[in-house]
Amino acid sequence: MASTERMYQYQDSLPSLPVPPLQKSLDKYLESVKPFVTDEEYKHTEKVVTEFGNGVGRQLHAKLEEHAKHQKNWLEAWWEEVAYMMSREPIAVNINFGGPYPFHEDIWPSKPGSQLYRMSMLMWSYAKLWLMLRREEIPVDKARALGNKPMCMKQYHDLFNICRVPGTTSDKIVRHHKTESEGSCPCNIVISRNGYMFSVDIVQNGEPVTPPEIFKQLTAIKNVCDSRQRGPGVGALTAWDRTSWAEARQHLIELDPTNKKNLDVIETSIIAMVMDMEQSPTTGEEIAEMSLGGTDVYNRWFDKSSCIIVYSNGVIGCNCDHAPADAIAAIYGVNILHNLLRKADYSWTENCLPEQDLPEPEELKFTVDERIQKNIDVSAEQYLNLASNVEVVYQPFHGYGKKVIKSFQIHPDTFIQQVIQLTYYKLHRKPAPTYETATTRQFYHGRTETVRSCTMESLEWCKSVLDKKVPLSKKLALFKKSAEKHGKLMFEAVSGHGCDRHLLGLQILAKASGIATPEIFLDQAWTKSGGNGSFVLSTSLAGYSQTIGACAPMVHNGYALTYIILDERLGFTVTAWKDNSETNAHKFFRTLTDTLNELRALTSAVTNEI
Repeated sequence: MASTERMYQYQDSLPSLPVPPLQKSLDKYLESVKPFVTDEEYKHTEKVVTEFGNGVGRQLHAKLEEHAKHQKNWLEAWWEEVAYMMSREPIAVNINFGGPYPFHEDIWPSKPGSQLYRMSMLMWSYAKLWLMLRREEIPVDKARALGNKPMCMKQYHDLFNICRVPGTTSDKIVRHHKTESEGSCPCNIVISRNGYMFSVDIVQNGEPVTPPEIFKQLTAIKNVCDSRQRGPGVGALTAWDRTSWAEARQHLIELDPTNKKNLDVIETSIIAMVMDMEQSPTTGEEIAEMSLGGTDVYNRWFDKSSCIIVYSNGVIGCNCDHAPADAIAAIYGVNILHNLLRKADYSWTENCLPEQDLPEPEELKFTVDERIQKNIDVSAEQYLNLASNVEVVYQPFHGYGKKVIKSFQIHPDTFIQQVIQLTYYKLHRKPAPTYETATTRQFYHGRTETVRSCTMESLEWCKSVLDKKVPLSKKLALFKKSAEKHGKLMFEAVSGHGCDRHLLGLQILAKASGIATPEIFLDQAWTKSGGNGSFVLSTSLAGYSQTIGACAPMVHNGYALTYIILDERLGFTVTAWKDNSETNAHKFFRTLTDTLNELRALTSAVTNEI
């Protein structure tokens, strides 16, 4: 997988994240609120936005332009802080994403007794991937739709040896991964089972430890853990609200210097892994549900960039902190692991023995007192209540896939977004403020921009589909118009010319400058259209491979959808909150399936007219 290009060779030459023209962002925002307000409300919002653009907005925009002169990415630090670090709610379920590794679909279906065997192979493949990143051997991502432009590779640097650390008012991310040219970094994985934690090195003398050697280490860990009553399960504290966890962490450190040493080992490790004892999911949906939520809170470390769960029947899931990197980077890593395991025939020969005697796994023994144990119990109880409230659907759609969609002469992502809009409208008879992820990785340290996929064009089309009086030709014309609008919005977003990140920057600068919150951010159209994270539909394309994840809805009456687009099939995860009477993830997916079939007939008619 080595490439003639070095992984980070284009980083310094990547363009800076642009600051869009103020008036263009305001016009885009005004247009985006129309589906959600009355004519009278729109007139008020239009007045508020005009006053903002002619007054304090112009002043804040000038400050932003000045700030951007001194930053290759004017948004980077603010985004990490405001979108992730300042939140005080538990990151488990609310912020983290989780899901199945696709191995259960081909190489590793459920198989009792395979857990240690597969975990050994997985750790070996992680060692290979970690070394590839250390040696900068990952090929540079290119944006084919943008003329094969090189993409920013920084998020891959943040996949490993990284951890969120709680603070009383704001968290921080500690980064310890280094390329070989940058220096050394820890090569251990932290493993949890039955409330106990161990550290195992997966690289020796610059090479991966072999699967038989890892198997021997894992067997020792399993034997120790299974011979004891459940351990303290300190990892459950990472599921607590951030301020409470920060206070408990400080108390842990004050209790015993060894606790601080153990925390350092965990936080600097490559990843965390769980050798699960209790759960045996078999379907993708069960793996998704147990990985996003699940009941084994005592063995998770939600602050790690990746917490990999190897279930008792050998299937694999993950739970990842969203702060250091977007899901697409983690998915790319999983795809490399999948290929490595395929090439290795996912096993080692039965007569292959350990080549060297490695040190015993290091047990990370925490000193806990009555206060910490009570904290663990409270955190675990609150987490289980939260996790049990998430409804998760993960299902394939076998009717057709990318090949058929492309025959309609429409971008596959645009097609799926039209399906999502129509599905929601069928169920709720109203439009939903919609967030769709757009990557800005063509820019230095780019992350994401928002595509507000629910537009007046999509709303008009959705209404027409349900109106039997509207002729097919009209429906076709409205569909094409809606799809074209989505394509335009997506292109502008990936080009750094959406409105949401720009407005966020102005909002942050207002607060930092001691300026009273501008009226534009207090106006009801702001939250009605998705501002301040109030999007009813949170959607994201996970890519064109088998790997997919799940996350929780942004709002209580919302849905979160992630989807994959393969040649012959599609795949979806849909989540909703169980205690909300308005939403139902299973009903949404059933309606989505009906809509996919219905839209195939409609788009076939479009194609025939071209």
